[in-house]
Formats: sequence, structure tokens, C-alpha cells
Amino acid sequence: MKAHIISLWCLALVAAGAGCAPKDTGGLPPTARTPAHQPTGPSGSFEPGDTLELYVDEDASFNGQYLVREGGYILIPKVGRIAVQGIDRTAAETLIREVFEKKQLKHARITVERNPGPKTRETQAGAPQMTIYLTGSVPNPGVHNVPVLAGRRLGVYEVLLVTGGSGRFGNVSRVELLRVDASGRRQRTVIDLRPIRDGKVDDVAVADGDIIHVPEKVIGF
Repeated sequence: MKAHIISLWCLALVAAGAGCAPKDTGGLPPTARTPAHQPTGPSGSFEPGDTLELYVDEDASFNGQYLVREGGYILIPKVGRIAVQGIDRTAAETLIREVFEKKQLKHARITVERNPGPKTRETQAGAPQMTIYLTGSVPNPGVHNVPVLAGRRLGVYEVLLVTGGSGRFGNVSRVELLRVDASGRRQRTVIDLRPIRDGKVDDVAVADGDIIHVPEKVIGF
């Protein structure tokens, strides 16, 4: 009878718009409520895989394109990480200006453009991917989405295979891998693909945002 009275009391509270929950939660934190409609950000907002094109009037050394990385941030040398995921171009300009005026410049005039790119998130088929940039003597230069197979990253040689290989005059003994380090600078590593191709050494794993440059062979006359 007591339980029946409590249930009726709860129904009355629900009808009045109030909640009814047991006081003892078993020591667990309360579960966050999910709104019926949760906005995903304004149209044209930055997402991982996009490129943010930055112009700083007071210091052109910062001008350039910055990849929005998987964590939703861009990495600017001498400035650090700036989270831009989910905000549009106008909001990004305001945010970046505030960061620059705090860390680098007394006054900063910032202009930002958004260049949509392939996403590094799960594809419709459920296979995770990462973004790699190819330059130099390759048949298909530009931005490529490459798969992460069975929980591992592809290697440099494998990436070239799945994207069309190297060009006819590509120097596979001097392939350059450029990767952003913790300070925000791109570090260059030269890789000889020939022993990798012959199975003598392991391939060099790529990371999201890497640039692979295949130079042309130097032909003497």
C-alpha cells in the first residue's frame, strides 16, 4: 500500500511538471540530460579535416593554412593550440585575435577563411580514416583520406600505393615526410622506399596531417 501511494504521488508530480527520482543514487554521479534537439554549431563551422586560412595584418609570418586536427584545434607556431571546432569564421577571427593579443601582439587584425576538407572521423562504412597530403612527383597530388586498417596506421609506401603510386620520374630513394612536432613546427624526414618495397625494413607509419613529398630524380647531362 505504501509503495502504491508513493507511485501515485510521483505520477502527480510528473503531471505537474516536476520530477520524481529516488534519493539514493548508489554513489554514481547523475547522468547528464540530453536535450531533445542539440545544435551542432552554425552552418559553415570548422570541423576536423578543414583548413583554416589565416591572415595577420601586423605579422605576415603567421599567414598561412592550418589544418584543423582531430582534436578540433589548429596549431600555430609560437602561439600554440587554438580550439576552433564548432565555430564559424567570424567567431574564429574573434577567438584568434584574443589569443594573439594575449600572447604575441598588442593589437591584431585577423582575417580567417574556411576551406572545407575531408573529415578524419568515421566514414559511413564505419572505417576510420586520416588526412594525408601528397606533393611532388605523384600522379594524384593534394589531399587524400587514407584508411586505418585493423587498428594500425598505413606506412608511407602503402599510402603511395593506395593513392596511385609515385610519378615516372619520382625519386623514391629520397621521399620526404613532413610532420608537425609538439612545438608546431614541421620536421622533415628523408625516407628511402627501396628497402621498404623489397621487404628488408618496416614501412614508416604515417600520422594524421602528414605531408609526403616525392622529389624528382636529378638527371645529369
